[in-house]
Amino acid sequence: MGAEQRRQYKDFAETITAADQELARIVVSYTEQQKEVKKGYRALRETLAIDLLKDRDVEDLNASHDGIRVKAFRENGIRTVADVCRVSARALQSVPGVGPAMAEKAKRNADAIRIAVGRRVRVSFDRDRRIPEQSRLLLALTRLMHMRVYGAAAEKLYEASHSGIQVRLQISESIGNAVTWFFTSGEKKQQALLAYDELREYVKESYAQEASGIIDGFTNLPAVTEAEAWDEFALNAAEFYALLFAVAEGSTEAQSDYGGIPGQLVEAVNQVELKTEGLKAELRRYQVFGTKYIIYGKRVLLGDEMGLGKTVEAIAAMNHLKAEGKTHFLVVCPLSVLVNWKREVAKFSDIAVDEIYGWDRGDELNEWVERGGAAITTYETASKIDLPDGLAVDMLVIDEAQYIKNAETLRSRAVRHLIERSDRVLMMSGTPLENRVGEMVTLIRCLQPEIAARVQELTGLSNAERFRTEIAPVYLRRTREQVLTELPEKEEIQEWGVLNETEAEAYREALGTDNFMEARRVSWNVADWNASTKLGRLLEIVEEAEADGRKVIVFSFFRNTLRIVEAALSGRAAGVIDGSMPMKGRQELLDAFRSDPKKTVLICQVIAGGVGLNVQEASVIIFCEPQLKPSMEEQAVGRAYRMGQSRKVTVHRLLIQDTVDERILAVLEGKKEEFNAFANESVVGQIDLEREVGSAVAERIMEEEKKRYHIDDEKDNE
Repeated sequence: MGAEQRRQYKDFAETITAADQELARIVVSYTEQQKEVKKGYRALRETLAIDLLKDRDVEDLNASHDGIRVKAFRENGIRTVADVCRVSARALQSVPGVGPAMAEKAKRNADAIRIAVGRRVRVSFDRDRRIPEQSRLLLALTRLMHMRVYGAAAEKLYEASHSGIQVRLQISESIGNAVTWFFTSGEKKQQALLAYDELREYVKESYAQEASGIIDGFTNLPAVTEAEAWDEFALNAAEFYALLFAVAEGSTEAQSDYGGIPGQLVEAVNQVELKTEGLKAELRRYQVFGTKYIIYGKRVLLGDEMGLGKTVEAIAAMNHLKAEGKTHFLVVCPLSVLVNWKREVAKFSDIAVDEIYGWDRGDELNEWVERGGAAITTYETASKIDLPDGLAVDMLVIDEAQYIKNAETLRSRAVRHLIERSDRVLMMSGTPLENRVGEMVTLIRCLQPEIAARVQELTGLSNAERFRTEIAPVYLRRTREQVLTELPEKEEIQEWGVLNETEAEAYREALGTDNFMEARRVSWNVADWNASTKLGRLLEIVEEAEADGRKVIVFSFFRNTLRIVEAALSGRAAGVIDGSMPMKGRQELLDAFRSDPKKTVLICQVIAGGVGLNVQEASVIIFCEPQLKPSMEEQAVGRAYRMGQSRKVTVHRLLIQDTVDERILAVLEGKKEEFNAFANESVVGQIDLEREVGSAVAERIMEEEKKRYHIDDEKDNE
């Protein structure tokens, strides 16, 4: 062993030791940053809990009749439980008439109340009320977000390599010292050289490149300020919350919700070992359970409320199946969300993705059959997909599954044909039925007909409990209130106006011609837009939102109303999404709305824009008129009030008193009260109840309005 070889060994040993130590340092830094997040999380919960205790009278400390002299506290300015939590035991002892024993009891009881309240605290980041504890936690979380790729990779590499490196360096260390090497036995020299060769080969094959990439990336992480942390959060709130609750495991926000399915089924689902290699998303715990449910159930309907991330759960399930060797996945969705599906699959997984749509769909189908991956197609194209003999779809995803609730339509028959050719099927719908439980049974029949057969006679309210138990293996539904505890507030405001002379004339004309739809356009159906009360209020709301740095979505059923709004906004609108807009144009418009700060308003026809949009960038919603079907409004609101929303959402409804607006709201409100009396406890969130203004109700409304305005009397007097 010559001097040059010894020098080479020493250089090599120093280099690999330094890399090993640097990886260890990164692991420690990553672990410490996680601790910082947990510490910040606890501090914020504490602050929020204390804030809630401001409304708890100090009398609550004596609820167990512990003999605490509440009056003594009050006389010395300690009036709430929060006051007791803030001061030390010594300070309490100094209160006249209290003493050490009573002070200790008071502190103990106050702490017990604080802990109990703390368990119910909703931890969230309020961009409009940035208290110091929020900012500190968010800064720690942002730093963790930046380092997590390198930190997690360092943990994995260090765990896999450290002991092996240390053992081989120990065995081969005699190579670096001439004297030691001289006195080493031949057998140990052979072992030392073998260990050295193994290390060099390992470093050459993978370690050097992987370790240097991690170390360089971690070393060059940018510094982050509080202001930058808030900006990043605004752009990607969902990912921030997912990471926060993953790190702060054991918090109330991190508890999964199982949608009320039986405990035995929950236990079985949780036995699934979810494979997440290749998945580029941090799943919330309820999403982990949802993904496991999809895998366990094989042919299921995921009915999570809009905005809970069903798409990511579907992608996570595909990713799991890919890790198990499955190759072909097919998504059927409305045309309006085809591009979004392609982007989401590419963003959150390594699964190859393409579309089967348009004039070259035949070539695209053949390529997918040959290559595998995820193919995205539309309901309209589904009937034109002819799968080759012998090919089974490993997983078929049917998005917005309510589109096939009518079993007799062409698209329903086409999708059922694909279901027959698929090993696994996932239906997804935030509104699995809009009016009747029977519609849901139709969907279940496509998935697990034996369950549908058992429940088809159980759709009455008296059988709700049994219905719930029977469909649990095929249907899972969670709501925003159950699992998205960090969602900001939602405020709904009715903006009432009064008919002016011009509007009244146009309205009376609509009544006189028995034109219900024209009457619904009250205030919008005037020749002079300056006379529109609703338009005037809409412009005021937009200006207020812009001044507050918020973006707005405007919804209307009527295209001509949307065109009026677009013209009146003078370039501030990104554009109009309606049923006639092609898929590409729709996506370009959405991208412009998200990225261009000058485009503050998105205008949507409620039918076209209420489905498939994810627009968390907007936090102000305006409805130009009441919709005849509440589920339509709920879907539309769900475009913004969903996972990732970082600001309070305000919903404005533009209304004119003493018009059909008033009548429609009264009808729907009555149905809503009936609905809420028992529907919220139902399995599906819906019941056998028409929650809409149908033609018969519309006729009645028009008759009542004509009487109010004496329209028929005027005709009789002509």
